[in-house]
Amino acid sequence: MTIKHVLVPIVMEQEAKPFVEHLGLSQVEGFFPSHTPFLAFEGKSGDCLVTVITFGKDQIYGTGVDNVGTVPSSLATYLALSKQEQEQEGTKMPKFDLVINAGTCGGFQRKGLGIGNVVLTTGVANHDRRIPIPGFDAFGIGKITTFDPSKMAE
Repeated sequence: MTIKHVLVPIVMEQEAKPFVEHLGLSQVEGFFPSHTPFLAFEGKSGDCLVTVITFGKDQIYGTGVDNVGTVPSSLATYLALSKQEQEQEGTKMPKFDLVINAGTCGGFQRKGLGIGNVVLTTGVANHDRRIPIPGFDAFGIGKITTFDPSKMAE
């Protein structure tokens, strides 16, 4: 499979900035609904279109911190993926062939991971969603097996 369009959600603007600058991506106005704080940047890397999204800053509590957590992450990623179905200036947006979740492993320092590390996983789980009600624990953790990423490491 040839990868022609990659979506890269990155939680913190500080983490996204060097990546966006290195690839020379430009901010895309109107990518997200205007009432959301989310940002999108786009550009080419070789023959591949790269779209980076960030989740903006807190505007509700006035803290100005990055919108971290599963709610802004899932909502921004969903909205980005839903763009594939919408027309943009008379043409359909190219389908995303790959989603690379970036910027989450800095929170796993106790496991030996840090900012800048590249981690290829074979599954995902919620590390911060414990539900202490019988029968809800597996749902809360939500462990899901993904595809084998060994070819990506090559």
